[in-house]
Amino acid sequence: AEEYDNHFSSSATTAKKDLHILGVDPSINMITVGREKIKSKNMSNRINLEIGDARELTNLPDDMFNAATMSFGIRNVPEKEKALCEIHRVLKKGKGTKFAILEFSEPPSEAGIMGAAARLFIRHIVPSVGAFLSGAPREYMHLQNSIKEFPAPKDFIALMEDLRCDGSGDKAGIFVVDKMKNMNFGSVQLYIATPTYAYLE
Repeated sequence: AEEYDNHFSSSATTAKKDLHILGVDPSINMITVGREKIKSKNMSNRINLEIGDARELTNLPDDMFNAATMSFGIRNVPEKEKALCEIHRVLKKGKGTKFAILEFSEPPSEAGIMGAAARLFIRHIVPSVGAFLSGAPREYMHLQNSIKEFPAPKDFIALMEDLRCDGSGDKAGIFVVDKMKNMNFGSVQLYIATPTYAYLE
């Protein structure tokens, strides 16, 4: 997605010289646009984009990456637990490794007037303007519905922390959510988690 491409490009520009980034997206159109951006910024030697499915990263070995990000993507994955466990598998385990998710949700009623305004914006303005500018009303109606159906922040944190992914022996792979930050009057959340193991009871 575009958010991936911009984030990867800025990170690669400022990070260590030995940093290498892999981006995965199921859309060939997204990959094509991303590759063009990377090429224009002379980052092709450090950033590689491939078509793939977060639920089946079968071509990637265990414990390969120091960090992972997903921007406005987990909401559209039908089998969220499967995708999260695959990401857990390919990440190194421990405090030095982080997994960051940026995602929409509908602001709760306690968010007040600005939260209500944000809900109005998500439910009506974004689909209408997006459909008008893109000529693709169905896609923007899907955006509206997918945000409405996505779990509230506390429920998504519970989903992540209740996961029990394949581990080793008497251990299961888990995520510990270290931090959740509300943004844009509660319509966007940033989740920061650590992949680790827990002993099975």
